[in-house]
Amino acid sequence: MPADLNWAIGGEAGDGIDSTGKIFAQALARAGRQVFTSKDFASRIRGGYTAYKIRTSVEDVQSVVDRLDILVALTQRTIDENVDEMHDGSAIIYDGERSWDAELPDEATGVDVPLKSLAEEAGGAIMRNVVALGAACEITGFDVAYLDEALEKRFGGKGSQIVENNKEAARLGRDYVREEFDLDHLGYDLETTDEDYVLLNGNEAIGMGAIAAGCRFYAGYPITPATSIMEYLTGRVDDYGGHVVQAEDELSAINMALGAARGGARSMTATSGAGIDLMTETFGLVATSETPLVIADVQRSGPSTGMPTKQEQGDLNMLLYGGHGEVPRFVVAPTSITECFWKTIEAFNLAEKYQTPVFLVSDLATSVTEQTFPPEAFDMDDVEIDRGKIVAEDDVEEWLDEEGRFRAHAATDDGVSPRALPGTLDGAHMSTGLEHDELGRRTEDTDVRVQQVDKRNRKVETAKAEEDWDYREFGDPDADDLVISWGSNEGALIEALDLLEERDISVRVLSVPYLFPRPDLTEDVEAADNVIVVECNATGQFADVIEHDTLTRVKRINKYTGIRFKADELADDIEAELSTEVPA
Repeated sequence: MPADLNWAIGGEAGDGIDSTGKIFAQALARAGRQVFTSKDFASRIRGGYTAYKIRTSVEDVQSVVDRLDILVALTQRTIDENVDEMHDGSAIIYDGERSWDAELPDEATGVDVPLKSLAEEAGGAIMRNVVALGAACEITGFDVAYLDEALEKRFGGKGSQIVENNKEAARLGRDYVREEFDLDHLGYDLETTDEDYVLLNGNEAIGMGAIAAGCRFYAGYPITPATSIMEYLTGRVDDYGGHVVQAEDELSAINMALGAARGGARSMTATSGAGIDLMTETFGLVATSETPLVIADVQRSGPSTGMPTKQEQGDLNMLLYGGHGEVPRFVVAPTSITECFWKTIEAFNLAEKYQTPVFLVSDLATSVTEQTFPPEAFDMDDVEIDRGKIVAEDDVEEWLDEEGRFRAHAATDDGVSPRALPGTLDGAHMSTGLEHDELGRRTEDTDVRVQQVDKRNRKVETAKAEEDWDYREFGDPDADDLVISWGSNEGALIEALDLLEERDISVRVLSVPYLFPRPDLTEDVEAADNVIVVECNATGQFADVIEHDTLTRVKRINKYTGIRFKADELADDIEAELSTEVPA
């Protein structure tokens, strides 16, 4: 019996794959098991291969691996897509009564269950996937009762009879396998614990973080894979006096968010790469008007429409350098789902403290991955809010000029001007996208232009000195070889370290959540025999940044298939790269 169990369900889009997978993931979490999920889905409403994979253990799991133990196959393609991950202990649950004849690999055990017939017996063919969950419970020694709470959560709004029918469907699947098959040779017996876990994905964590940070306005336009941030906030942020607006396009979304931020609300928008393209002009206005705004970019495969439902980290150059003119900004990239929560809060604080736009950078792999965490990972007592230099009415006078006008863009030593919210007595002022003086009035005066450009850039320098722009470190701190990554690759890298250690290979891993400003890695890079940069893009955008910063050539592991890194894959790639020469 392996230390963890890898389960998957696959079929066509529209077959309820996602909801079925989430029901099983929630049941496992309620049984005190750790869960890490991965999704593969097509860019269409119906048709096209889609799958939901769960890796579960009583120990921490942070990645998917190239092994599949239990597969619920609703189509032949599901089997074909996963055949390379099958082994002698694998079981494939399928419905032999359906029109397709399942072609099973020799190394797997076929479990032919009349899913549709049993579902109809329970009340409707639509429950065939739940029948398969019951069958999986029997094969793995997992009490089907753990499904009950997850089924209640999923179907409770449709009435008690629907819930009871689904519970019956699960038990019919369990009983059929128990009576018709002897699968003791597979050796599965899932352990349960008394641990209490919450299950959520990266987009939900960003939404949670936004609410905890005091976000009171969100405007967005639906775009894969960022849409579920808006879905999470809708209804929830209203409970705290906030509003969510679905705009007609990305241009409108960022302009609405800008307006709300000018009004004093903590404000946010979210999109993916194509939407960032459209928002870029207003991004410049946000920076020039010194308006605090958080812009989440949930990356996907590009360019153009690309592959909307596939993984990539291809937006880095745009986030670092995009926009006409020179635009001060912060770029923060959470490295895990918990970091999506905490870095969202930090992004709001940075935006208001320095009156500068903040890119919050995630990607598809993080956005759709559900993972278990103890509740204390999101302790609200640890949340700190810093609204920056908001001027109280008693302090306005010191920021007025000789004529009593508020200097909203005062050229301060740290570059951060006083901020008067609308309604502040004597704090009335204007701001414009045109170059302006301290009062916000447009100007072409050369001295004032230099003063204001330097002032805006000085905020970033101040932030560099005041904030902790550090990396997260894993592995052997004394290792001669260094691996650097950013964003969502962290979990796979952490698990790859254990696999490398089994091969007597020690490496040090730096996972970088701050892309601008970013930590100075010069000493770390210069001290290493080998430096490998891992990222999900073709050109090595972060590797280019590292080489620029350190003046040192590095090795690169790039993946741009649209699929996230796996732990065992990364271990093999790192071992292979360590034996190669650094490119000239």
